[in-house]
Amino acid sequence: KDYPFRGLAEDQSYGNERNYLKARAREEREITTPKRMAPGESLVKSDAISRIRVKRPLLHRALDSGKIDAGVKVSAEIAAELNAPKLQVLSPKEYYEVYLAVSEELQIFGSVIIASARAGRTSVVDLYEKVQYTENVTPRLYLLITIGSALVTTKPILIEEVMSDLLTMCSAVQNPIRGLFLRNYYAQCVKDKLPDGERSREQLETTIGFVLENFTAMNRLWVRLQYDCPPEMNKLRTKQRRELSLLVGSSIMTISKLRGVDLSLYKTFILPQLLDQIVSCKESLAQEYLMECIIQVFPDEHHIGTLQELLAAFSEFEKGVDLRLVIAALTDRLSRFASNSVENCEAVRNARTFDVFATYLPEVVKKFAPFIQRTELLRAYTSFLRLVLAAYPDGMEFVDQVLYFCVTTLQATEGSSITAGEQDKITTITSDEFFEGGDDGMDENARTSTTGKDPDSGGDAFNETVQELAECSAEENVLVQMISMVFEAHKDISDRLKLRHFMAFIRVLSSPTRRKVAAMLLESISEYKQCIQDETTLEKLFVYVDPLISDGSIRKKQPLVHPLLEKFVHNGALEGEITMTISHAGTREAQDMEGPSAQSSVLSFGQTQDKAEELEMDAGQQQVGRIVHLLDSSSPERLFVFHRMCFDRFRKAGEKNLRLTLPSLVFASLRLAFTWMRPEALEQALEMINCLEEFNSKKALRFYLEMSKAAKSIGGSARGYILHCIEKALLVLETRIVNSREQLRSLTLITSTTTTVGGSVAAVDYESLCQAVVKAGSQLLTRRDQCTALCDATELFWNDETGNDALRVVECLGMAIDSANAVVSGFERTFLYCDIFNRTTTLFELGCSEVAKKEVGQLLAISKNLLDEMGPTSKVHAARKRLARAEKYALNNPNSAGLLRSLRSNERGSGAMHSDDEEKIS
Repeated sequence: KDYPFRGLAEDQSYGNERNYLKARAREEREITTPKRMAPGESLVKSDAISRIRVKRPLLHRALDSGKIDAGVKVSAEIAAELNAPKLQVLSPKEYYEVYLAVSEELQIFGSVIIASARAGRTSVVDLYEKVQYTENVTPRLYLLITIGSALVTTKPILIEEVMSDLLTMCSAVQNPIRGLFLRNYYAQCVKDKLPDGERSREQLETTIGFVLENFTAMNRLWVRLQYDCPPEMNKLRTKQRRELSLLVGSSIMTISKLRGVDLSLYKTFILPQLLDQIVSCKESLAQEYLMECIIQVFPDEHHIGTLQELLAAFSEFEKGVDLRLVIAALTDRLSRFASNSVENCEAVRNARTFDVFATYLPEVVKKFAPFIQRTELLRAYTSFLRLVLAAYPDGMEFVDQVLYFCVTTLQATEGSSITAGEQDKITTITSDEFFEGGDDGMDENARTSTTGKDPDSGGDAFNETVQELAECSAEENVLVQMISMVFEAHKDISDRLKLRHFMAFIRVLSSPTRRKVAAMLLESISEYKQCIQDETTLEKLFVYVDPLISDGSIRKKQPLVHPLLEKFVHNGALEGEITMTISHAGTREAQDMEGPSAQSSVLSFGQTQDKAEELEMDAGQQQVGRIVHLLDSSSPERLFVFHRMCFDRFRKAGEKNLRLTLPSLVFASLRLAFTWMRPEALEQALEMINCLEEFNSKKALRFYLEMSKAAKSIGGSARGYILHCIEKALLVLETRIVNSREQLRSLTLITSTTTTVGGSVAAVDYESLCQAVVKAGSQLLTRRDQCTALCDATELFWNDETGNDALRVVECLGMAIDSANAVVSGFERTFLYCDIFNRTTTLFELGCSEVAKKEVGQLLAISKNLLDEMGPTSKVHAARKRLARAEKYALNNPNSAGLLRSLRSNERGSGAMHSDDEEKIS
């Protein structure tokens, strides 16, 4: 006859022993079996709440009139609603609403008792004894807790005795759902009565022990819910347990809010009991939720001081625990704490946080690896990496260690492939092997995807294949996210080059993803400062971006589809379905190439992938070209070596990428030639331009011209490059540039450059260059372009660099007039005449009086006659304004005023000439 009610005198009887034993047996048999939502469930809940509302006025009337005994009776009837047999069909969520209605009335009842006791009208001790005669166990315990809370409020000295007595009596209810709500009501009633820091540590430990005891009992009831049901109802029961989880976690929150709970008490008394209960329950949902509660409710300083204990408990969890969620909760909490201030960051580092995680986390991951997806393992390391970046902003060695953990985890995990198709196995290397070896210090071994299913087996195999592809993509996304976090935190490229395991980390990715990561490495650089100061560092950078600059011809050919889908494609299962439309326009560099720069077509799956990869490679090559901005230019000799290394590396990567990577390198080489003043720089730049000529002729032509200017500045033996570069530019114009507009622009640049550098070459060579330029101008595709080019060619024969030759100037103007006369459109011919007249005015100002010929003077008159014949239009009006401006300038400028006088003096018989010209034009 062992009663659960201990702590009171024997004369304080609890009622008939037989009735109690019957009630206790009935409670133990009333294990609620989870039931799905029945149509009448809401009706049952509504009826229970309605009955409570009906009894509410009776309770209030009794309390207002001072009839405490009547109030006890009505309160017992209200509390009995929580034990009604009909409520067994309610879900925890519906039962909670009834519980709230009951607890609201009981709280009012308790507050009235406290007020009556303080007024001296009621003895709470007597009332506490009287309610123990209530027949039903559940309402009796609710009343005991309500009146016990009032007793503790009026007589705080009895708190330990009353709390112990109530805890013992609560064990009478063994129904999991009812027991959980009963103990939650107990916790809510006594939480504001618990002592704080004003009491001694022994008293604090005693009262906290009551809360921990209640928490332990609640957790056991909560875990029992999962096993007291048929197997087919497990999912429903798990959902119900998640709805009840807040009841269990409230006890942990109550402890965390006590003012007297310092780090010492937490570490030596509270946390060991909590972890012991969490580990010993051996239930995954409980372990996951309760550990997350501990992490969220206790201060960050407590977690830093007990990090070893927390991580050691992780290794004892059940296999069903979501490891990533728990680790992320802890690391994210510490990351936010470290980011708040410098002092917090220093506190995290002083606690050797990284060393603790590095000791325990790999072991925990190794234990859980066979039971959870690799994606979740990688996400756990992602959370750890976020903590490392927040707490160790300058610790690249810690970041590198996290990457190493990921690599070893992927290497140890078997049975799934992270990439589609054959990929290289993961290998880890030391810094000496990586940077002192030949290329990247790694062996390449084929790795094939392993599966026990045959794609020909039907739809199930196909669905599993698609699921596997999605998992592989998810793993790659997590790895790329980790790399992007590192790049975002460390903008300096020199810091990124300290990652010894970077290549081993990205080697587990597919080739397209490797290129994306390499492009991200260069794109995320915030400031291009000269940080590469030796050849070894430059070689490291090339190893990092090797997936980006590698040419497709030397890169391992990747399958167009996943190997498991290959049979479906070959068998026609997917044929005709995998097509897509691709529309793209080339980049600015791509548009410089001859031919169309954009296309839109319906492509097959393989062609689509090739086009997408080509566009991706083009965008990446632009980033590779920016590497030259990272090279230290303090020493010209060392910079010359850097440029040679870059050029050799780009050529090994593939010639088709040179059109995008070489321009920036050529610019840098020419800039070096201007500052270093050595022919060796010109020779190296010329070699680069020769390689670029085949793929980007427009830029190659301009580089030839810039190189001729650099050769002039250097002087000496370097002047031999001037003639060669101009000739190469003319050859490119003749053989590679086919667009008429581009031909004119290029020839204009050649003419201007030849004029600039002409004084640095021999007279014979300059004469040959002038003849070639005039010939090229006269052979342009359109008469309009020929006229413009021949007008520009007059600069070759009248300048300060090479001297003046009036006969050649007049000859060029005559050829320009002949080309203008051959233009059919009168409107275009008018503009060309105006251009020739403007050029004549300029030459006359420069002292070339021989240009004042009567043919030139007739241009304005012919133009006016042509415009008069066209009639009044907007274009004609614009042409008249242009002619008027040209004539006004010639009249008002003192240097060119004599031109019109000379022209008018030579206009004898101009009318006949006009007629002859018009007949010739017609």
